[in-house]
Amino acid sequence: VRRFAEAIGWPLLADPLHGGRGGPAAVASYDALLRDGAFRAGHRPDVVVRIGDLPTSKPLRRWLAGLHDVEQIAFDPSGVWHDPDGVVSAVLHGHPPAVLGAVDRGALSGDPEEPWGPAHALQPADPAWLAGWRAADDRAQAAIESVLGDALSEPRVARELGTRLRADTTVFVASSMPIRDVETFWPAREDGPRVLANRGANGIDGTVSAAFGAAAVEGGGPVVLLIGDVALAHDIGGLLAARRLGLALTIVLLNNDGGGIFEFLPVSCERDAFEEHVATPHGLDFTHAAALYGCAYVRPDTLDGLRAALDAAITRDDVTLIEVRTDRAENLALHRRVNDEVAPRTCT
Repeated sequence: VRRFAEAIGWPLLADPLHGGRGGPAAVASYDALLRDGAFRAGHRPDVVVRIGDLPTSKPLRRWLAGLHDVEQIAFDPSGVWHDPDGVVSAVLHGHPPAVLGAVDRGALSGDPEEPWGPAHALQPADPAWLAGWRAADDRAQAAIESVLGDALSEPRVARELGTRLRADTTVFVASSMPIRDVETFWPAREDGPRVLANRGANGIDGTVSAAFGAAAVEGGGPVVLLIGDVALAHDIGGLLAARRLGLALTIVLLNNDGGGIFEFLPVSCERDAFEEHVATPHGLDFTHAAALYGCAYVRPDTLDGLRAALDAAITRDDVTLIEVRTDRAENLALHRRVNDEVAPRTCT
């Protein structure tokens, strides 16, 4: 997929789970860029090729759903027409790399009536098209880096995992804010870590156990779990199985004492009812959980401290819990500052 996008000069908007968020066609900042109406208006495509499940990014999903007059070609080897928004023009039932490789070689017919007829739309773009996307991506990445700085925040932790961890690392990402922060702040990187998540599964139950499942089958490289406090509390018993099986895992816990994702909803304005019934703060002290299950524990309060903790943890052959304390209101304000800073730079 990456080679094809690079060959025909199309922007590649790759979900971190795809594994292709790197190379000269990759646009890592699409989640931030597509929040801006001026950028969307100035970067309207003629054709979209969709591969895999719907992305986590709500701005990207909404953008795709609004492209009613744009040809959208979806790959689905199962032959099922997955199109909840009713905007897909055609479905190709082949293996994406094989079909895209054949198009790149000119081996498919340009006749729309042929079995692979929709492939006639997969033509090289004007170089300025990709250049415009890439320039906006560079500006957005600079804006994100400027706003985040060196302060230890939830977005900075997600970004740090994407930049610091070596290529043989597997990062298992929990639902709710962690996967969204990885989508928004994970940088483009040629040789980045492998990213896994429980896509298609509702809720946060079983996340710790699923990450240990990844640790049990991964060959050689370290496994890191990025998780929120509520998700960890829901599956804290998964630590017992890891102890019995002798599995190694680095757990990076973002603890904002509740459901931080709900701060982004209008109901958060009703503070009294919101705190008790929506945010559900728990006040748990995870040092006791680490001690109970025999995990190493560290709580960094600086970016350098996090880096040192990560470097040490991924070399261990047991479980390390790295807890980063954050504040839900400050996290909401930081996300808004990122959006406010990126928007003016999108169409410069």
